[in-house]
Amino acid sequence: MNFWPIIMDAMPQLLEGAKLTILYSIAAVFFATILGLAFALFKLSSVSILRRIGQGYVHIFRGLPLLVLIFYIYFALPSVFPLQVWFGNNYVIIAGITALALNEGAYITEIIRAGILSIDRGQTEAAMSIGMTNFQTMRFIILPQAFKRMVPPLVNQFIQTIKDTSLLSAISVAELTRRGQMIISVNFAGLQIWTAIAIVYLVIILSLTALSSYIESRWQVDQR
Repeated sequence: MNFWPIIMDAMPQLLEGAKLTILYSIAAVFFATILGLAFALFKLSSVSILRRIGQGYVHIFRGLPLLVLIFYIYFALPSVFPLQVWFGNNYVIIAGITALALNEGAYITEIIRAGILSIDRGQTEAAMSIGMTNFQTMRFIILPQAFKRMVPPLVNQFIQTIKDTSLLSAISVAELTRRGQMIISVNFAGLQIWTAIAIVYLVIILSLTALSSYIESRWQVDQR
């Protein structure tokens, strides 16, 4: 059986798909972090309507299966808005990244909220006592400290996002899984190609897991 030769022949295309998987994941996490920060501040706000908006966002997008959200944005929304006319062939990528960002943003909201709440309230009171505004206190005192504690769970969320990108193959986004499916449709070597896909995913995920462990150990050293 030509096991390894088939894998090696397919590897350039799979690595190209892996590169797109990482790029889509970075884009999704970037927008998800913006959403997460905004809605985390909403949830911590003293204004009732903002707290409700933040809670509603988390409940809705953590409650929806990611695949359903992907299909809703890609198949359902264009029936109401001419999104595929506006964005052309790029809409499939925009829909995929938007679905990932909305889903991951709900989880990042809770990560950021927990990070902010982990900072001793006395620091907020001390900052306010020297005349700092709420924005200045959050910007210069709370968020820099909270961010250090948020980095390991954010890296873990990035790992989860990379795994979730495989669902984008359902709408034909040419990421790693989709590239593998296209190769299998030509050479029918399912065992070899799925093995290669699994290996590439494992290399990416294990590398990021090692990075997360390293960052976490560094933070623990800093806290001593």
